[in-house]
Amino acid sequence: MMIERLQKLTDIIQSYESGEYKDLFKMNRELACNIHFLTDFQIKYNVKWNEEYHNHKSTVNAVKTRYADQVVPELYMLRHIIKTATNVSIAMAQEIKRN
Repeated sequence: MMIERLQKLTDIIQSYESGEYKDLFKMNRELACNIHFLTDFQIKYNVKWNEEYHNHKSTVNAVKTRYADQVVPELYMLRHIIKTATNVSIAMAQEIKRN
């Protein structure tokens, strides 16, 4: 399910970048909805990351953080994808306002 959401984001952003789209308003709505659904996955991975962090045997925060980052790389990926997709959504909204 997450892969499908990520692919949809990619398709929307590539269409926007190429300028070959018909309904920017609809694309922005779909982009925003997919960001929302990806946030659900981010929350799930954040819970998993916290479990790994708190259950690690070390008492050193940096070691625990590095371990959790290695075990749950999806959290880092989703944070950055959601941030950049949100920036594209903002750009779309600004373009809609101008037109």
